[in-house]
Amino acid sequence: MASPIDKEQRAAQQLKDVDEGVGFSSDKILARYYDTTRKTIWTWSADPDNPFPEPKKVGANMTRWVNAEIKAHCEDKYLGAV
Repeated sequence: MASPIDKEQRAAQQLKDVDEGVGFSSDKILARYYDTTRKTIWTWSADPDNPFPEPKKVGANMTRWVNAEIKAHCEDKYLGAV
């Protein structure tokens, strides 16, 4: 069983991966990253007027977002606001 320190390190690494655009993230990870709920992540993805990236189906019961697309979305969002 993983120790609490291992879980904290893993959670920190997952958020760092989103920042760096490396790998894939679940709705749970993105909810932590944006400090919102999992439902909000899905609402943003389903909204055609919102440029939030669409998730990718990677298995029968697994959907993930590409971190590079999330990073690009964040950069476009902040650069567009300047």
